[in-house]
Amino acid sequence: MQVVSSVPAANVFRMTRATLLLLGLLIGFTACTTTRNTLFLEIDSSAQRGDFDGAINLLEENERTLYTDRDGVLLHLDRGMLLHFAGRHRESVLELQEAERLIEEYFTLQLRQAATSLLLNDTAMNYAGEDFEDIYLNVFSALSYLAMDDPQAAFVEIRRIDNKLNLLETKYRSLAAGFAAADQFDAPPPDPGDTRFYNSALARYLSLVIYRSEGNRDSARISFEQMENAFAEQRSLYPHSNPISSKSIEPVDGVPLSVIAFSGRSPIKRASTLRIRTERNRVHVIVSQEDDIGLIPSTYLSFEFPVEAGYNFRFELPRMEMRGSEVTRIRVLANGQELGEVGLLEDIQRIAYETFQVSRPIVFVRSVVRATLKGIAGQRAGRAMEEAGVASGSAIGWLAGAIGSIATDIALDQSEQADLRISRFFPAFAHAGEWVLDPGTYRIEVEYLGPRGLLWRDDLGEVNIRPGSPNLVSSFFNG
Repeated sequence: MQVVSSVPAANVFRMTRATLLLLGLLIGFTACTTTRNTLFLEIDSSAQRGDFDGAINLLEENERTLYTDRDGVLLHLDRGMLLHFAGRHRESVLELQEAERLIEEYFTLQLRQAATSLLLNDTAMNYAGEDFEDIYLNVFSALSYLAMDDPQAAFVEIRRIDNKLNLLETKYRSLAAGFAAADQFDAPPPDPGDTRFYNSALARYLSLVIYRSEGNRDSARISFEQMENAFAEQRSLYPHSNPISSKSIEPVDGVPLSVIAFSGRSPIKRASTLRIRTERNRVHVIVSQEDDIGLIPSTYLSFEFPVEAGYNFRFELPRMEMRGSEVTRIRVLANGQELGEVGLLEDIQRIAYETFQVSRPIVFVRSVVRATLKGIAGQRAGRAMEEAGVASGSAIGWLAGAIGSIATDIALDQSEQADLRISRFFPAFAHAGEWVLDPGTYRIEVEYLGPRGLLWRDDLGEVNIRPGSPNLVSSFFNG
């Protein structure tokens, strides 16, 4: 018996051509990602050599390749941090202020559109920044203002840090409620994680230095006590001892020199793979992470959800991975003579990880719901393509249906990839130390040492140490 095709040849051709085009686009996407990563490695290499102007030039020459229209926050953060380390403080402040403005604008937009954007992958939305980025951009703006001899503007930045820390959990409760209002969301609103970070020792130290320079001993004492509280009440974030002693607020014969040295690189994001299997009105989720021998199941979750049985698909979630630093000691020299070593003040990468956990439950629940709904729709579409191909009765029709089904699965995997966007040039650690010197001009150098000796010497040039000034210098090694 002759089988009559139920799919016209022209339609089969169009389906095949569209499928091949989709596969081509996916291959092109991979190539673009490789180019982007290679460029970032070149920029990282320039920054690690201390050639921050060269890193800025590379970034600006390749801006359209490195950043999409949805990456405005990242662009301004990366450029602002590189400008800061290049000593171009006025330009840096402008970039970081624009990043802060966009973070607030995009998060406010997320709140307004939470219910209608449930099915949008995070990568399709404007990047609104991680909380540690929003907090530490104010730290570096404050340092830039101090470098420009504007302590009052620096105070404004420090107060903004306090405000943001106070609102950290509250803002995610509002976002969770917005997602729960979506028509597709048939579950209670997810609870944001708890934060144990509400007091920055680094921000308190900047306040102390400014108050002390103004002769305001009472306020300097309060800042020191708040810094001590950060260590005492947040032991999981500050397991080390405070490198700044109470002598910092005592009268001295001479002028205090304050040194803040930053080392390492802030965390990056990696993807965790999640696999979903459905039973009637129940979803099972297996979370896998990659180890040295491949993907291994690490977490198993199960919850009720209105869904049919028999669906299987995958999606990804971001996780933070710390990059740390190879630096083990940092010493400070004045006119070639060693003053001493700075100690760890704030573990920025640990705080980045901690604040990331606040939003993670919301991202998880939203991603599972979205992946389940889209996965069901995608698998239904794939089955329809296969059935149409078989019904056509021709080899090309069968092939088009099979390829179309595979392409649909690939497209769904691409649309449910983890949002791995994050800024690249915040440091991992902040170290601090103080020494009392006679007023005068000193050549200040900061040496970063690792297990095998000197890694980098940062020559800060001639520094005028004088009464009534914060006398704070900062240094950075991107390694």
